[in-house]
Amino acid sequence: MFGHLTGKIFDLKGTKAIVKVGGIGFVIHSTPSYLTKLKTNVDANFWVHTAVRENSIDLYGFETEEELHIFELLISVSGVGPKSGLAILGIAGVKSITYAVGTGDTSSLTKISGIGRKTAEKIVLELNGKLVTTRKGENRTSEDVDVFEALKSLGYRDRDIQETIRNLPKNLVGVNDKIKYALKNLGK
Repeated sequence: MFGHLTGKIFDLKGTKAIVKVGGIGFVIHSTPSYLTKLKTNVDANFWVHTAVRENSIDLYGFETEEELHIFELLISVSGVGPKSGLAILGIAGVKSITYAVGTGDTSSLTKISGIGRKTAEKIVLELNGKLVTTRKGENRTSEDVDVFEALKSLGYRDRDIQETIRNLPKNLVGVNDKIKYALKNLGK
């Protein structure tokens, strides 16, 4: 399976890009927000999820590894397939999804075509604790995700970890320093 592709954009149509890599044109489904940034005959990078089904193999590509991670979490929810996951990510975006999951706000997800109340509730319920949730407008880095996973593996509760990560000083740099600081605060 593919994890990352870099190649020249051969064609852009709707939510698909044809990316030429080593003489082969790969059809990659992506979010409209990323595809609008791309131009034909220019190199582009995609973090890729390969969806294998009975009669097809589809590639879903994202601008960042974080978007890929959120997409893979979304499609792990029963009733959310790759097309729905892509639609959710394309419309809501990473920040809105993590905010909805963190606050239990299903209303923002039900505004997306094809996502009903029950599916939105499933998404919030099943992803709660799997995402480093944020308050509206906050940014979380991949370092914060690493800190979350490290503390989770040590047995700390999701809610405590998330609160600690929200309160990390901005001047802390590096996963190790953030974990040390978090352990001191969680130990109090």
